[in-house]
Amino acid sequence: MIRAVTFDVYSALFDTHASLTEALRAYFQRQGIAGDPGQAARTWREKQREYLLLANSLDREPASNRQAIEAAVRYALREAAPALLDADVHELTGAWERMRPWPEVAGVLAEFRRRPLILAVLSNGDAAMLRALLAGLPVTFDQILSSEGGRFKPHPSGYRKALEQLGVKVDELFHVAGSPTDAMGATAAGIRTVWVNRRGEAVLDARFSPAHEAADLREALAIFDGLR
Repeated sequence: MIRAVTFDVYSALFDTHASLTEALRAYFQRQGIAGDPGQAARTWREKQREYLLLANSLDREPASNRQAIEAAVRYALREAAPALLDADVHELTGAWERMRPWPEVAGVLAEFRRRPLILAVLSNGDAAMLRALLAGLPVTFDQILSSEGGRFKPHPSGYRKALEQLGVKVDELFHVAGSPTDAMGATAAGIRTVWVNRRGEAVLDARFSPAHEAADLREALAIFDGLR
């Protein structure tokens, strides 16, 4: 029996690219910066993810997603004129606490909440930033599980932490992944996983293909209900 469901945050629940594009478009207009905010947002997100994997590999410091976000936006706008100031970095980083959820999120989370389950998020985000972001949703979670201070997903420690803190066995947890690396990480940890694969991507290593894929969260809910 599945007793708990965990959700990735920035990819599964929120439209990260659109949200960062909006923040950068406003910043570009205010500063008179020429450029494509959509491409800058893609670079920001890609370099933030790259930072997480590099931090895991170097194993030099505890995980800090805020640090990754700030380093990545400095990289993405390194050639901007006028140059990015510390205050600008702080302002833009705040966009990660004001993201737009995918259209179906509120309804699907309400449906999950009606079921006798432990609901949690399992994210690489820092705890305070996650609390600020999730406060905008109409459904509350029983636990917010952050990688802060440890190792970023897809490191196995993040998934072990989820099992320990939720008090469930590996076959009692269902994870809703939003990215291919998260889907592979949870699958490698033995957790039954559905990947909300909105862009029709493929995993890099087929050995860790998730048990299920869905085009959006409504499909993920239908898959979950079919397992019970």
